[in-house]
Amino acid sequence: MPNKKLRQIYEAMVEARTLDEHIAKMQKGLKARRRLDSTHGQEACRVSTAIDLQPGDLVSDSHVGIVMDLLAGAKLDSLLKRVEAFHAGKIDRHTFSKDGASKQHLPWIEDPVDQLKTAIGAALSFKTLKRENVVVAYARRDELAKWQWRQVLELVSKLDVPMIVVALPGAVENAPATNLSARARSWGLPGIPVDAADAVALYRVAQESIGRTRMGGGPVLIDCVAYKTKGEKVDLPGDPLSQMKDFLLGRKVCTEAWLQNTGDSLRRRLSVAR
Repeated sequence: MPNKKLRQIYEAMVEARTLDEHIAKMQKGLKARRRLDSTHGQEACRVSTAIDLQPGDLVSDSHVGIVMDLLAGAKLDSLLKRVEAFHAGKIDRHTFSKDGASKQHLPWIEDPVDQLKTAIGAALSFKTLKRENVVVAYARRDELAKWQWRQVLELVSKLDVPMIVVALPGAVENAPATNLSARARSWGLPGIPVDAADAVALYRVAQESIGRTRMGGGPVLIDCVAYKTKGEKVDLPGDPLSQMKDFLLGRKVCTEAWLQNTGDSLRRRLSVAR
């Protein structure tokens, strides 16, 4: 991977974390129905699989938020205005998603199975029209039961649509969809387990999978697994930003000063935002 791409991935991850933390502060004291979903800890899973999507590609997401809009190049001011309207009760989750700043994203649907089936429909239209576009669909592992994962992935395989399913880590204390990648293979499509904190490995798998799918090679499941690392008292999932930082320094891709300054531009813009 070129050093420029490695730095680009890290910078996007830092901005995703910074924006997520800013939204979390805005949401303190708000009721659950007025809070957006956090992507904390998912930065590698999302950035590495979406950073090189092309015009015309689509994203489906079971989460409601603005981080993916930021990755797609949406303007920060318009994103924050949408958040303010949502927090004030002027728009609901459906409207927030439907009127999103990025046309690359499919509208949010409350039921994650229906969300994935809508993504399958979009991918099927690409196949029917013989377009070289793909749909990347994100869903948390614990949002679907085993039989629901089987239903969705068997349908994806049967229709042979140009779709990448990214299974995000579930809650640390729950693992209802363990070994999902192995099950996916038994259900008819390639399932690739990848460390959810390893942005480089995720990028390499995403590039190979998306390239294969674009050329008619069929759908793929990227199974983001939250491997645990030893903490002082408990085992904790690895932090993708820390892992990427160590990788960049170890390979001498950048300096400590560059790492410290990364994200400063976004932080300054957020500090003066309303």
